[in-house]
Amino acid sequence: MSLESQIEFSMSLLAQMAIRKLAHDLQCDEDEMTAKFMQSRTAQMLFNCETGLFGYGPDYIANEYLEETARCMNVASDEHVEYKA
Repeated sequence: MSLESQIEFSMSLLAQMAIRKLAHDLQCDEDEMTAKFMQSRTAQMLFNCETGLFGYGPDYIANEYLEETARCMNVASDEHVEYKA
């Protein structure tokens, strides 16, 4: 198996492990968590060799995803504007 194939396998395995942890911790369905995770910036970074995220463990990757979603929620709440009549 080539080094590139080994890295791709590691990325996929880490994604699966992080998704299982997230699904367990957030008490949601693994299929639903897979869809959400794979659309995230964290997943894009995990599957990009240049970021090196694949060198970290599944707990770290899961935490990165949680931080990403928290940042997105903060941005969304910051964009909320109340209009007064």
